[in-house]
Amino acid sequence: MTATVSTARLCASRLVARAAAALGLAAALIAPAAAAHAHDSLESTNPANGSTVATVPAAVVLTFDHTPIAIGTKITVKDASGTDQSAGDATVVDNQVTQAIKPGAPAGAYTVVWRVVSSDAHPIEGTLVFNAQAPAGSSSRTASTPTTAAGAAPSSSSPAGPTGPAEAVGAGVPPWLIVGGLLVLAIVAALVYFVRRGLTGVDPED
Repeated sequence: MTATVSTARLCASRLVARAAAALGLAAALIAPAAAAHAHDSLESTNPANGSTVATVPAAVVLTFDHTPIAIGTKITVKDASGTDQSAGDATVVDNQVTQAIKPGAPAGAYTVVWRVVSSDAHPIEGTLVFNAQAPAGSSSRTASTPTTAAGAAPSSSSPAGPTGPAEAVGAGVPPWLIVGGLLVLAIVAALVYFVRRGLTGVDPED
């Protein structure tokens, strides 16, 4: 009977070890995918990065793939002399962040430095540039290049280059990752439960 018990325990130990290995493998597969979906992604800007517009626009609009958090969001719009032409604080409506520009802002090159808090509470930031041929409020109609994919790649550490392509960094963890992780945990828990139950049913005198 002792040999039977030892064999049962050896099998149980092997099953638990295999279950732990399977759980570790699942975690290794899920973790990178979850990290890849950690932050929001800047989808487009208006004016577009590197574009030339007829007049200084009334506002700069950033569009993200998810709704950012308003707290901590900040955008500065500086003209060629380095003067901040931002008017008031940036506003967040749905997945768009808008920064108004002061009336009468001069023509010339502009640099927009933005920093927002993505929906997963991590800050992301970037930079874009555009050129205005006439000051704000002039009679000429704004003829900005149609909004295109964002010219500045958001990052969680440093501003992106003004001419780099948009970098997709998703936000939040996809439901299938959560479901998969819970399923693996449920399988391992059930396996451990039945192994322990089998052990307690073998010769209680041992």
